[in-house]
Amino acid sequence: MKICLVGAGGGIGRQLLKTFSSKHDVCAVYRTLPQHAGSETVAFGDENGLAEAVQQADVVVHAALNTRARGKDFIPANRSVTEKLLALIRPGQCRLFVYFSSQVVYSALDPVAHPVQDESLDLEEKGKLDAYTRLKLVEEKRVIEVCKAKGIDYLIVRPTVVMGPHMQWSSGIVDAMRWAPVGLKNRTFNLIHVEDLSAQLLALIDNGVVNEVVNLGDLDVSSDDYFRHAAGLAGRPMFLAPDWLAGAAGAAIPSTLWFLAHDVTVDTQKVRRLSGITTNRALGEFFEPAARVVPAKDLEAIRSVVSSGKPFHTIGRGYFLWFNDKLSSDQLVMGHYAGIVGLEGDEFTVRAGTTLRAMLDFLAPRGLTLGTLPEFVDISAGACFFAEVHGSSADYISVYDLISAIRYIGKDGVEVYLRRDDAVWDKLRAETGIVVTEVTFRCQSNQRLANVIEWHPDTRLEHYVDGGYRANFSTTVHWYPRSHELMVYNVNPVGENRPKDRGPFAPMRGSPALMQKLLLSLRLRGRLRIVGPAEQVLAPWTGVPAKELVGKIFRDGHRRIRNLEVCVPDYCASNFFARLRQHIPQMQINPGQGIGVRFTRQPATDRGFVWVEMTSRNAEQMHAMVDMAREACGDAFWLHRGKYVPRGVGVDHLFIPRNPVNISLSKVTPVGDATSGS
Repeated sequence: MKICLVGAGGGIGRQLLKTFSSKHDVCAVYRTLPQHAGSETVAFGDENGLAEAVQQADVVVHAALNTRARGKDFIPANRSVTEKLLALIRPGQCRLFVYFSSQVVYSALDPVAHPVQDESLDLEEKGKLDAYTRLKLVEEKRVIEVCKAKGIDYLIVRPTVVMGPHMQWSSGIVDAMRWAPVGLKNRTFNLIHVEDLSAQLLALIDNGVVNEVVNLGDLDVSSDDYFRHAAGLAGRPMFLAPDWLAGAAGAAIPSTLWFLAHDVTVDTQKVRRLSGITTNRALGEFFEPAARVVPAKDLEAIRSVVSSGKPFHTIGRGYFLWFNDKLSSDQLVMGHYAGIVGLEGDEFTVRAGTTLRAMLDFLAPRGLTLGTLPEFVDISAGACFFAEVHGSSADYISVYDLISAIRYIGKDGVEVYLRRDDAVWDKLRAETGIVVTEVTFRCQSNQRLANVIEWHPDTRLEHYVDGGYRANFSTTVHWYPRSHELMVYNVNPVGENRPKDRGPFAPMRGSPALMQKLLLSLRLRGRLRIVGPAEQVLAPWTGVPAKELVGKIFRDGHRRIRNLEVCVPDYCASNFFARLRQHIPQMQINPGQGIGVRFTRQPATDRGFVWVEMTSRNAEQMHAMVDMAREACGDAFWLHRGKYVPRGVGVDHLFIPRNPVNISLSKVTPVGDATSGS
């Protein structure tokens, strides 16, 4: 059977696509095509593609809703979608048109006269119904009218409260409970898991159910139990509103949420009878299980998470979670798996949870350091394998280039030792089910460096972007577009001290230009250079004061503060900055807001890379940066994985390939068969 699924990108649509595709050929229609769209995908705005998809389908499922349309535009925008689909269906080819309505249509009924609401009841639009409810009432009638006129069978489905991963009434309500653990009592909710909803609908279609209106639902639960369970998952005590308060609030509850204002029951016997599906989920199964936080105390703890088959993410030391939305999967906390393994020659091996700061504390007394360092060194060694933790050196793209060997646990629970092989590692870095346990870095003799800070007009920016940075061991630029200034750090090896040299100190490059000048004048007091060992000059933030407080401000702010860093090859950097200059007025840059620019290289291949960093509460500024990188460089741009990564950015934009040829992982060696020198 050929099914055309319209609205495949929605929460319900994604599960419908997965369920339907297991048995039938499905053409998925999206408002915006996903990044890696297959051949059986169509954009709704593609008139010819949409017409072909609809007219070649045996069944058309309309599960789309334009939520971007607001106010008075909501109903016309969504009706136009339905009318377009109804105009395209043809008798003789399309045998069934499925329309997704909702249980909200029952808000048109008197809850006292109809405490049990089933599909046989007559519904009429009345006053005080919100736009979504009126849309569903009108469109149900319109679908039946057009389908009867064309001689095409129809099926109208009314889901109850849809639950499942990342759904509003499961994950969403738990998040809400963290802020306001308040609920209602003496109500009845009918829940349906999105997987069961999809199975019910597929069974209705396969069983030949036509010209029917069917509630898609499963389990009746009391609102007391529902809210208590959600609050429990949120780890908050529950406050159930008293009846008098719930009654007073009832008049303000929109018809879309009518079941919160009245104790009514939606009958789901019909779908059980027609689909033959009876589910047996308990209340807890409608919610995502609470994410586990597993300390990686030893290899067995790591293996238990990797081999569990459940989604998980590895948490090291860094700031990824400061700038990105909270992840709901299990957490494997690698900070517990830390420590020095050994130093042999110039190879330094540590457990993956060891921070760069701890590594430098070990190396510095021995006259050693790493060849490049990020300004912030409270970052785990393991994170340096999976993220381009770029430093301040013209000789390396990132700290990743210093790694000579790793150990990791794969999905089978076996620990593997692997020497550097760029072709293999390019592929391995994109793996999601592995955990790096040990990392070996190449180190080198420490050296003294001098950092000279200069201020220039921002007309000087292109000089550095076009290659002027190569004159220095390291160049970092902080650009203030609104004041048309550049603050430039030029770092180079140095011999003897001079009288006007200053010891290293932590900078405040994120400060507004005037504050930055004041801070530097106080710190330098007429001194011209900042001189010290490499790890103190390149990585002055050996620790972040009040790190947990700073992280909480970034993470839990009312409007999340984002920090994004885009990396473009030097051959298209001029084009990128030309676009950035052109769009600065539209990006609403604040007067004190700056843009950081760093330069790194890979001398062996003569490849150069320009890193452009911005911190803002305005996520649209971040997305504009990504769009400009794509326009200037095509697919040859990357984002720092340890910072903000917008949704839709794939792994191909997170790792700079060191070898263009990816080969299989057949070269990996189980630890039991490896020697330290292999």
